Amino acid sequence: MPGIFGHEISELAKVMNYRLFRQGIISSNIANIDTPGYKAREATFEDELSSRLQMKTTRAAHIPSPGAGAGKTFQVTEDPYSRIGNDSNTVDLDREMMKLNQNQILYSASAQIIEGKLTALKDVIRSIR
Repeated sequence: MPGIFGHEISELAKVMNYRLFRQGIISSNIANIDTPGYKAREATFEDELSSRLQMKTTRAAHIPSPGAGAGKTFQVTEDPYSRIGNDSNTVDLDREMMKLNQNQILYSASAQIIEGKLTALKDVIRSIR
């Protein structure tokens, strides 16, 4: 049973948590731009996406999805698209700033969708009075 808020708000909250986590990873990369030997990191989205696409079993006779119930968390790996500089540092400031802006836009979009859903719920409650 999804409850009064439905599944959308809880899923959007999880997406926002992922975006916050990714924001920290990107900020860490930018903070270490002058650190010799630092390897740029990236939060892997594919694992998060595949965990969101898991099918749920509603009956005992259903076959569970592969990896279902594994409790996946966000994973951090070395950025596969980074280039090594003269000091073996792989942080590219332009690329990190682009990722930072993209991440912020997607976080804001999720927050606006949640705000819209809560506003609609508030309007329904006001119309009942």
